[in-house]
Amino acid sequence: MKDIAIARASELVEGYAAPTCRLRGDGRSSIADLDGFPLWVVRADLAPGARLEWAGPHGDEGLYVMAGELETDGRTCPAGGSVIVEAGAAAVLTAPVGATVVHFGPRDPEPPGDGYYGPPSAHGHGVHVIGPGGTYADVGPGRDTRMFADSTCETCRITFFFTGRDEEWRSSAHSHSADEILYLLHGTIHLGSYRLDPGDAVAIAGGRRYAFRSGPDGFAFLNYRRDASEQTIAGKEPLLEGGRARGLTLVNDVR
Repeated sequence: MKDIAIARASELVEGYAAPTCRLRGDGRSSIADLDGFPLWVVRADLAPGARLEWAGPHGDEGLYVMAGELETDGRTCPAGGSVIVEAGAAAVLTAPVGATVVHFGPRDPEPPGDGYYGPPSAHGHGVHVIGPGGTYADVGPGRDTRMFADSTCETCRITFFFTGRDEEWRSSAHSHSADEILYLLHGTIHLGSYRLDPGDAVAIAGGRRYAFRSGPDGFAFLNYRRDASEQTIAGKEPLLEGGRARGLTLVNDVR
């Protein structure tokens, strides 16, 4: 496995490429080829009335709704929101008017147990529906970060968030202790010699130091990790990440 792997946006084909759920109805999808990375990401278009069904082993998974909406158990997730399907939970998501989604998950169905918050509860796993406001947020001039999950839930360990800038921005050189996938929604990102455009994904192994800069119009991406993470900026002590840990504004847009 490479410590950084890039997957370019690819043509969608009939069916649903996620390895853990079954599509009922019509849909098209593609799965990112990330060189054996322990996390995966699928981009999909679901036709009106299509359903996704989970009935077997799987880890904590996150779905972001780019367009349309998803429904489960009487709750609706609109565009800009997220659905978290916790490890092992049986679930059915329906796209009543159709939906475009980005779907992340781990190859290992067992939730991590050795991270900062320890193992999740073994019981009571289900489905979270979080609106566009997120659970925590950091919003200011030119920036918008929405945490959908930050590994602090009693029954799951997923970290999943949206973040973006409205103008050119450069990150500090840094690393994260957990493996992660970034999926670019808008703008451009330059990561070393790589340029990412909308629909591209990059997998970065835990501990790999990197920096990135955006194009002049900024960027927006999704970030998925299967557990809590510490961020280390060169020359500084590691800091625990997450909405609660970093003191972001509590929004709690839970449906």
